[in-house]
Amino acid sequence: MDLFWALSIAIAAVSSVLLLGLLSVYVRNHRELRSPFTLGLIFFAVLFLVQNLGSIYFYYLMNEWGEGPGMGIPMFALGAAELVGVAALFYVTWR
Repeated sequence: MDLFWALSIAIAAVSSVLLLGLLSVYVRNHRELRSPFTLGLIFFAVLFLVQNLGSIYFYYLMNEWGEGPGMGIPMFALGAAELVGVAALFYVTWR
């Protein structure tokens, strides 16, 4: 497996774990608060989780199809930027 595809998969997996943590907090908050805002946060986290799980699958497929660093590097950069954003949100949420 190409290095950048492997790193992209790892980044998407870490983002997925952080999103699961966020989702658990949002669900707990919704049970306590019953706020429409918390439903929006749950929806947000679920959509990003689906996107990350789909990314893992498609990154694996693109590697198998022979897409090299020409595609792997930009996808790695996008995933890294998303991971920084999700990590910041995770940090703020858990504080």
